[in-house]
Amino acid sequence: MTALQPPLSPEAVRYAFRELARRAGVRGSQPDGDGFESIGLRVLYGPAGRADGDAPMLVIEPCREGDWRRVVALPPRTLDSVSLENALPPGARRKFGESVPILFRGVGREGSGSFAEIRGRVLVLHCDLVASTLFLLSRWEEAAGAARDEHDRFPHTESVAFRQGFLDRPLIDEYALILREWIRVLLPSWAPTTGSFRIQLSHDIDVVRPFGTLGSAVRTIVTDLVKRRDPAHSAWSAEQACTQMLAPDRTDFFRGIRQLAEISKRHHMRSAFYVMAADSGPYDSGYDPRHPQVRACLRELRAEGFEIGFHPSYRTLGDPELMAVEKGRVEEAVGAVCQGGRQHYLRFRVPETWRQWERLGLTYDSTMTFAGHEGFRCGTCHAYRPFDLEQNRELEIWERPLIVMDGTLRQYRGLTPEQALDRVRELARRCRAVEGTFTLLWHNSSLAGEWVGWGQAYERMIDELLLLSRAEADDGASEPSPEAGVTAGSFLGAGMISKERQIGR
Repeated sequence: MTALQPPLSPEAVRYAFRELARRAGVRGSQPDGDGFESIGLRVLYGPAGRADGDAPMLVIEPCREGDWRRVVALPPRTLDSVSLENALPPGARRKFGESVPILFRGVGREGSGSFAEIRGRVLVLHCDLVASTLFLLSRWEEAAGAARDEHDRFPHTESVAFRQGFLDRPLIDEYALILREWIRVLLPSWAPTTGSFRIQLSHDIDVVRPFGTLGSAVRTIVTDLVKRRDPAHSAWSAEQACTQMLAPDRTDFFRGIRQLAEISKRHHMRSAFYVMAADSGPYDSGYDPRHPQVRACLRELRAEGFEIGFHPSYRTLGDPELMAVEKGRVEEAVGAVCQGGRQHYLRFRVPETWRQWERLGLTYDSTMTFAGHEGFRCGTCHAYRPFDLEQNRELEIWERPLIVMDGTLRQYRGLTPEQALDRVRELARRCRAVEGTFTLLWHNSSLAGEWVGWGQAYERMIDELLLLSRAEADDGASEPSPEAGVTAGSFLGAGMISKERQIGR
């Protein structure tokens, strides 16, 4: 992908209009349409002066050429914003925040406090929601930027959303709901289709057994005792080593798989468990899902209604052949075709990784969050099909954005369980406000060992999420839909669990 700002093709513009329309509650549009044709609203991406005719029209004024590069280069916390009162039409209900960041303004609207206006039968948006939608959903800044961390990931600190302070907001979804309110003024008889808050639980099963070999067990026990001076953890490691030798399916990590399933069933929810089939390596513990005990566990989970998906190994990034081999192993173990999953360590290259998943016939990916910080990497909590700006087409793969990973909260951010619960609550409320889906990743290895106390925090998180869902129903919205079977989870393997670098976080 070139670092230059791409020209927005007619196909890209129609795609952006469709994504906005879908989030605004417009239904019945054609797959290759502009999204608003079903309600008789014509659209124009251009100067407001080009609007003509008596039929209702939506006009979005384009930003300046080069604005994509400009916003990437902005100093932190300098992005323009508009108060929500000024962004919404008079009398509209405020659902989020006091102000809304403006990613791109229309040409000549720079510095203006106006978001939109109605001129007769024409609704004019002074903020370029087309460019904003494409910029965030396509993840252009990641493809164009050179910054990478030690795992070849685009770091959250380089993203516009983090630098400008809106990573914790589903900005595209908020834009679409503001647009909905303006359309309701223009078309008073139109009744938008409102969505409901959803919950999706997913589990990356990084470890099924704590040690790859007896030697690695001994080294871990000695390291815990001598170097780390942690006799309690050394004793726990010794206990796990003995259990692995005598009853490998009873280690804390293997039992953690069943624990996660039982927690979901207790809350009347479904989860997705994503499985690895990697050879052993520095970041891949190398268990085989076809091992009789692992295979039996996976098939039992599937029989109980849980999704079993695919978790490509660390080394599959940029290696479609290896990814295909691993996918075949997982499907052989499960006895079914995998529909989707998540990249190990959240390693992702835009747009190449999406293309890899598409070529393998997978239905969806759920990788897109930052390892280093929770939030809305793509500016949305709604599933969507990404637009490939380089190939000028909508990809045949759904992205189901991940909002929070457990490892982000404890390992990267250093939060306590109570602080983590507060963050989950806050971000879930953001999802609820835009009628979206809160996707949570919790590893089986995060129920034991150094994660003591976090298992209880996880259950409290689910309780809080369900309370939000029930509160939505009490407010008169759609019935709650605590679905959880469409995100990703993974079985990482049997490496030295005490080294957290072996966990895909």
